[in-house]
Order: sequence, then C-alpha cells, then structure tokens
Amino acid sequence: MKSNNITHLVVRRCYLGIPGAIFLFNTLHDLNSLEQLWIDYQDNRDNAELNDAIMAECILTLSACTGMQKLTLNGLNLSTNSFAVLRTVFPRMSALLDLGLCGNLIDDVCARDLVHGQSKCTHLQRLSLSRNIISDNGLDVLIQGLPKSVDKLHVEGNDVTLARQVPLLRFKNLFLSGNTLCLDGPGLIAASLANPECRLESLTLTQCNIGDEEAATLADGLRNNRRLTRMSLANNSLANNNITKEGWNAFSSILCDSSSIIATYNSNHTLQSLGLRGFVSQDIEMMLDQNRLQDKSRVAANKILLAHRHLDMSPLFGSELDLLPRVVAWLDRFAKSRPDLKLSSIFEFVRAMPMKVTARLLGMAEGKKRKPSN
Repeated sequence: MKSNNITHLVVRRCYLGIPGAIFLFNTLHDLNSLEQLWIDYQDNRDNAELNDAIMAECILTLSACTGMQKLTLNGLNLSTNSFAVLRTVFPRMSALLDLGLCGNLIDDVCARDLVHGQSKCTHLQRLSLSRNIISDNGLDVLIQGLPKSVDKLHVEGNDVTLARQVPLLRFKNLFLSGNTLCLDGPGLIAASLANPECRLESLTLTQCNIGDEEAATLADGLRNNRRLTRMSLANNSLANNNITKEGWNAFSSILCDSSSIIATYNSNHTLQSLGLRGFVSQDIEMMLDQNRLQDKSRVAANKILLAHRHLDMSPLFGSELDLLPRVVAWLDRFAKSRPDLKLSSIFEFVRAMPMKVTARLLGMAEGKKRKPSN
C-alpha cells in the first residue's frame, strides 16, 4: 500500500495479530502525508499476543509521519519499551493536536517518557490516557510537564487517588472518572476549585467513590468559583457510597444562598450541570438552568426575585436616599412583573427616613418655583 495521498487511516474492530501489526506499521514508512491514524484494539480479546517489545519495534515507523495531527493507539499493550521509542518519535510530530493512548499498560515511568517526548508538541490540545495504570505520581508528572497548550486531559480508570498534593489548576477539562479517590481527595479538588488560578471549566468525577460528605466538600469549593460550568457526579456508587438527597442539597446554598439579598447576589452563577438530569432536585435543576443564561446580572436578579418575596432595603439605608434611584431602576429592569416590589421598596425608604424624603420633595418643589420662566 504505497500512496502519498492518504491523510486518514482507521483500523478498528479487526484482528491484527503480530504479523498484521508489523505489516500495518511498516506501511507507515510510505505514508508521509498521514495526518490522522486511529488504531483501536481495546475491544478485541485477541490482543494479548501484541506485547510491548513487539509494539516498540512497530511504532518506530511513526517517525516518518511528521505531519500527524491526530494519533490514537488504543489497546496495544504499550508500556515502557514502547514509550522509550515514542520519546524519540514525538518530537518529530510538532503538528500533533490530539493524542489517544487508552487501554494500554502506561504507568508513571511511561508518563515521564511521554512528557519528555511531548516537549516540542506545542500545539497539542487533548491527551487521553484512560484505562491505564497511572498513579498520583504520574498525574503530577503530566500536570507539571505537559506542554502549556494541553487543556484537556483524560485519565479515567487509572490508579489516581489524590492522596498526595497534586494541583489541579492548569487544565480546562479534566476527566477523573473511575478512579477511587481517597478520603482527602475531594478536599484537594475543592481547594483547587477555590483557587483563583484554577482554569477548570469541566470536571468529570463519575464513579469516584463520592458520598454525601464528599459532595458537600466539593460544593463548598465552588462558592467563589467563576469558571467551572460542569461537574459530573453521576453514578457514584462504589462501596455503597452513594450521593443522596442530602449530598445533592449541599449545592443548593452554593447556587442560591437565600440568607440575604447580598448573599444571593454573590452566589455561584457559573455552574450549569452536575451530570445527568434527574439526579438532583427540581430546585437545583432550576438554578442550574438559570446559570445557563449569558447575562449574569439577569441570573443574579432572577435568583433574588425567586428567593426573596420581600426585598429588605434596610442594608441600603446607610446611604440615605442616594441608592433609591438605583433600586427603582433595578426593579424597572428586572422586576417589571412585580410592581408590588417597587412600591414596597419605596415605602421602606419613606418609612425609614420620612423627614429626609419630605425635605428632598420640598427641595425639588422650591427648585421648580425658582426656575425662571421662558
């Protein structure tokens, strides 16, 4: 198979075996125009004969594919030998955008070789290492050493526990599902989410041994977070450690703190999803739906109007009447369907400082009298 015009090659759901693998990879010598290579052997039960030593010899031919943009090598039993080779191959793939290495035998040593090899892949955006044997040490190596361009990391189904202090700040999308987190793991995640430097926008934590107490810890980390829009907590049933109604309700006061108008205004208006719909109460779903609106001033106003049937104006009295016009303008903008709120709010100001209101009105009247006529 010789052609310089092939840019995409997909090998999926077919039996390779050692002869087939050798033939396939030898073919890559002649495919220097290849931009995408997808070999997915994860679901094939006959992949046991593809060992790391054989694959190390095979993947050396990838060095000819200098224009590679998307590379997927799933379920090929890649391990230390293969990654010693990949460490020399990856620097030739400077255009690489997407790398998938799922269902292999990648450990912390491999992670270190991967990081060294990726140093020149400055355009890499997504790295998928799901279903391997990477631990906290390997995750830390990836966090510290991957190119800054990588903003999406998949490490589902590994040996990550978050038992050590691993900062989870740099990625926009992090997938940790299927890792059994230690007792302190959710606390580490919450601390990262509370850090102003955290860039996370999507965090997947399904099947991570999270219960009510852990859910409450995660919720508290979102109190002042203004970036994370999605946190998936569905299917957390390992060791019967389910998230119940009590755990889900921990997010209620984070999304809409009804203790005061100011607290409601400062609630989280960013989080839009906690996973599959139906896991949480309708009240929480309603607040998540509100957060999907682009205008965050509108979101805050809607929550205030939903949580407070009566608006307490007393915290504003310190500025006397100076804030009353702003209150009226705010109600005109956000509460047109609630004229009662406008009247009751004005009445509170009048009742709290009747003499000042009277003086202000008399001053306005005097001003009109003194205004020269045309």
